[in-house]
Amino acid sequence: MGKGSKARPFSVSQEEFDNSFELIFGKKDKMQIRVKEDVTEFGKCGCGRSPTGKCIGWHGLNEEQLKAARDAWDLAQYQKQASELWNNSCTSGRAE
Repeated sequence: MGKGSKARPFSVSQEEFDNSFELIFGKKDKMQIRVKEDVTEFGKCGCGRSPTGKCIGWHGLNEEQLKAARDAWDLAQYQKQASELWNNSCTSGRAE
């Protein structure tokens, strides 16, 4: 037999193991629901860093990464606004 072919002995009883396993990986219906009354609040940013008001994962960024993300966001918004203005202008090359 090769190395690792025999099961290691349990340091806890099978019942205690099963109970702990259930607590960690058990049914998801025990999950806490943060937003109950107002469904429009679902996904709302709790850290206040998101420019949209909805969580986009910026809470995990350090200050340098947050500044870079804000700068990129601002640039993208500026480019979007400029594109919309250009497409609606009389010099956009649209045939009338």
